[in-house]
Amino acid sequence: ASPPRPTPASRRVASPAAMSAAAAARTPVIVLPGSGCTPTRECNFYAWFSDALDATRYDARMTNMPDPHVCRERAWLPFIVDPSGPLRAGPGCVVVGHSSGAVAAMRLAERTKLKGIILVASYDSDLGDANERASGYFDRAFDYDAMRRNCDFVAAVGGARDALVDIDIQRRVARECLGLSAGTAGAEWLELEARDHFFTPPFRELVELLDRSCDAADAAAAAGAGTTTDEG
Repeated sequence: ASPPRPTPASRRVASPAAMSAAAAARTPVIVLPGSGCTPTRECNFYAWFSDALDATRYDARMTNMPDPHVCRERAWLPFIVDPSGPLRAGPGCVVVGHSSGAVAAMRLAERTKLKGIILVASYDSDLGDANERASGYFDRAFDYDAMRRNCDFVAAVGGARDALVDIDIQRRVARECLGLSAGTAGAEWLELEARDHFFTPPFRELVELLDRSCDAADAAAAAGAGTTTDEG
């Protein structure tokens, strides 16, 4: 009998173990939408952003949120970290929050270890809005020190023409509260002069900000590991 013919490389299928290892090496990127954004993928830039990510590096996670109109903290945060849920936020994850989702990301980072957070159109008060007030996020001060301790990086992006969240509020949260600055990868504030509340794609700047932030965090981690090895 003839020996079995080798399978061409183009037809080989990776083993389950190899596929599992590749999936584990990707960084989960969780998208938290703004209030009223349901179904999530049909709103704003979310589907475009998720689809634009490098699938070999990132694992995009997005789902329809509970209580999508008021976005109550007591409903959202347990759902976001639920280990059996669709988002499963925790160590190694990046959380990208937009508008109300940015506020949720800040509260999450106060109590949860993450790889990082990116805040899109963020704010830290109810803006005089009853719906925002009912969310429960603004009944106590934000702990910005805890956010920084729990994240390998923190970044924020705002549109100078935002008519919903004044750019001065976004600048204050980013610069004064979180200590971010323009051009500082790993602690970056990115202000886009021609953008508003980021209702429409594309949003290439966000993809690039994610890449820069993750690169900075990975480099810092590698440097720290090298220092520990040298000292050992």
